[in-house]
Amino acid sequence: MRVGENISVLASFSMPFRIKPVRFTWTGRLFEVKEITYTWKTREGQREIYHFSVTDGRTLYELTFDTRSLLWMLERLEA
Repeated sequence: MRVGENISVLASFSMPFRIKPVRFTWTGRLFEVKEITYTWKTREGQREIYHFSVTDGRTLYELTFDTRSLLWMLERLEA
């Protein structure tokens, strides 16, 4: 299901350019990232967008991080 909403994410950043979402808040609820199942990067003009397929053990979510705006989004979910 397509969501396309901004979310708050607690993430760890390490070298070299490694980003790891740990938990996120959406609709007032906290979701723990149990596993990152896949990551990829796309470009939109000057923007680099990091994509993360993550699961909380029940649902699969696609999170994105925009390196230009520094905003996180919940793009879609699959129950």
